Amino acid sequence: QPTDRLPVVILLGDSIRINYQGIVKSELQGKSIVWSPEDNCAHSLYTLQNLEKWIEGRNASVVHINVGLHDLFLSSKTGLPRHSLEVYSTNLRKIFARLKGLTDARIIFALTTPVDEERQASSETYKRVVRRNPDIVRYNRRAVEIAGEYGVGIDDIHSAAMKVGVKNVIREDGVHLSKKGME
Repeated sequence: QPTDRLPVVILLGDSIRINYQGIVKSELQGKSIVWSPEDNCAHSLYTLQNLEKWIEGRNASVVHINVGLHDLFLSSKTGLPRHSLEVYSTNLRKIFARLKGLTDARIIFALTTPVDEERQASSETYKRVVRRNPDIVRYNRRAVEIAGEYGVGIDDIHSAAMKVGVKNVIREDGVHLSKKGME
């Protein structure tokens, strides 16, 4: 539709969003205004606590959001994710409900990207497995169900990464996106 100003796209998410946001801004230059917070949106609870300051007054057309990797971070003491599947599910429901109340924008949820467990264990960054692919699959499956309940679109970046090959899209730390992954 004709407009005097470009539509606003808000990118929310963890370090994976930080990895790809430069490419998105470049691709949408002249077509949209792309805004994202300077901080890492981290896990679902942190995102939930900060939605208002990130959304209100921005008049977004699209909100693209990802959370998951920080929720799945494994405790070195218990070996369990930071947030259980139940806590993650509750937080996602609250995030989607709050977004629906804060904006009329189209909401798109990006699934959590796969990891390379071998690279995590051998990396200088982690020196151990900090996220597991079976957990990512379970949490993504639940996220798809919950997104459906709220009419939230899905950006299946997990499947895209799997198709290209995890070793091709994930850095040596086993978690973050390589240049090819960002593209």
